[in-house]
Amino acid sequence: MRAAVARLAEDIAGASAARATWLVPARHVPDLLSKLGLIGRADRLVVFADDFTDVFLERFPRQILSFASAPTPEAFRRAQEAAERPVPAVSGTPASYAHAPGRSAERTFWFVNSIGGRGLRVPDLRVLAQEATASGVVLVVDNTVASFFCCRPLMLGATVCLESLDRAAAGALERTLVAVSVAPAVSGRGRRRRVNPPAEDAYRLLTMRLGEPGAQRCPIPAADLAALADGLATLPERMQAHVDHARAIAAYLACHHAVAEVAYPVLAGHPDRGTAATVLEHGFGPAVDFRLPVEAGAFIDACSAANRTALAGGAATRMSARDGAEAQFIRLFAGTDDPLDIVDSLDQALRLFCNPPEP
Repeated sequence: MRAAVARLAEDIAGASAARATWLVPARHVPDLLSKLGLIGRADRLVVFADDFTDVFLERFPRQILSFASAPTPEAFRRAQEAAERPVPAVSGTPASYAHAPGRSAERTFWFVNSIGGRGLRVPDLRVLAQEATASGVVLVVDNTVASFFCCRPLMLGATVCLESLDRAAAGALERTLVAVSVAPAVSGRGRRRRVNPPAEDAYRLLTMRLGEPGAQRCPIPAADLAALADGLATLPERMQAHVDHARAIAAYLACHHAVAEVAYPVLAGHPDRGTAATVLEHGFGPAVDFRLPVEAGAFIDACSAANRTALAGGAATRMSARDGAEAQFIRLFAGTDDPLDIVDSLDQALRLFCNPPEP
């Protein structure tokens, strides 16, 4: 069992350009981030995740949180400056890194998705990382939507990368696993040698909390390890299909007269179209956001391609009401199923709502 965990963690670390990776059961990335101890009660956390705000408010003390309005360095700095105020150290409580009990570490963290937020924004991770380093900030990236097939945030300068592995395991996990990866503490050689102290601190803390990489203390069912191993063996082919099918579906939706708005990073008009081409690999991700002139819940109920009960990350295309059933926004994750079937199902549902049959 331990050998299997170590091998899978090493494989994901290699694909992610990480110094080390831990595999940890958790509901999702914010849930795990709140439990890791990486961010302490004397730290600050600036978040861009406007489709996940409630989750952060539930899991982190409100006094350490602030929210950026956009995934840009300027927006993060404004949110950080607006929230800056003394945060009292908690006597006798370990700090957020591997310090002795009773000491406090007042660090600032920026949290962003490689693809995420309303409208599927794609931040320029290189610029964010440069600004974070210059300001002494730790950049944490949620890479769940893109996956390490489409984006490698640690190579772009992030310190810590977290990724739910449902898609990597082809939707076959009994319980969600999150890969926690940390950047190398030293890069380059000779005059190009660079030291990354926050990465070293993060590595030490994660080792204290989770154990040595590949031998962490969190038990993982054997069935999930087998599913992840099988999924990694077919990941490139499957992920390329997810990405290609999402692009085809987004192109169809963008041409439909009844679809009010479509967000996909390659489409003209997307605010991060140019950035996405330099940050993402192998395409522009498996997710599409779109807005309809009807309630999202009703449309999903009428669309056979919604597949609401299908496993996340599996072969079936899935749709969900991004902002609730009564709103008009839908998020679609393309599967490896035939995109022509998905488009046909979408077209029939759109005809039903936009051109209903005569009574």
